[in-house]
Amino acid sequence: VSYTSSTIRIFLVVTLALVSSACAGQRSGVDPFRSGPGGRELPVLLTVDNQDYRDATVWANWNGRKHRLGMVTGKTTETFEMSWRDYEMWLEVDFVGGGELKTGGRMAVWPGEHLDFIIMMGW
Repeated sequence: VSYTSSTIRIFLVVTLALVSSACAGQRSGVDPFRSGPGGRELPVLLTVDNQDYRDATVWANWNGRKHRLGMVTGKTTETFEMSWRDYEMWLEVDFVGGGELKTGGRMAVWPGEHLDFIIMMGW
């Protein structure tokens, strides 16, 4: 069986088109750097290491709005999950029995980030 050059050329073009469409067919429309499943922002995780003896209530402040994250017993570590709200936030700590800790500055936060915060003894 002999094939003409035009028959071979048509076969190659059809094969190339099929291979290209098979490779491109599974593309997802979700930006992996911006969102989680369903287009939602990924949550932010905060691990608090309370090295003080006092129990502490931890607050996240996003755009001037305080959100209570929870309690960290003295000499323990807790991890909290919160919704991402903005690219900056700061933390506040209220100690059971009195006293508070203001972190003093804003920190940059990205969706899906895991932050670590240490409460030093004696603050």
